[in-house]
Amino acid sequence: MSEKWGHPAWYPDSRTITEANNIFYSTDDGKVIQRPGLPRLGADHPSVSPDGKLYVMDGPLTKLGGAPGEWGVVVCDIRAGKSILHRFDNSHGAKSWRKNHPHPIFSADGKRIYFNVNESDWTQLMVAEVGSAKR
Repeated sequence: MSEKWGHPAWYPDSRTITEANNIFYSTDDGKVIQRPGLPRLGADHPSVSPDGKLYVMDGPLTKLGGAPGEWGVVVCDIRAGKSILHRFDNSHGAKSWRKNHPHPIFSADGKRIYFNVNESDWTQLMVAEVGSAKR
């Protein structure tokens, strides 16, 4: 039981819940696991690939050296390592009381990542192909 949930998502094993800041909760015994080597962006929205090898999140990039207001979608090998898929100014997009966040997610077959971007007047849906190298 977590007193404070942010953006939970299921891990592909259906026994683990992943949460913002790379926290993993076991539904078997309640253990909390922090994965070493993965970046902590703060207000991220995590998703794990269907094969459990890749981890994608979004958030402000200031902790990774980004400029204030710069956001990004980060794809990581869950065993460590990181790479930035897309950087953008997230201050535009849909005119709403609440700005859209990218909310990246893997397709069911794990071949694509879908996410929203707010760098122009309109919020755009982006699609990234997941490479097969070193998977």
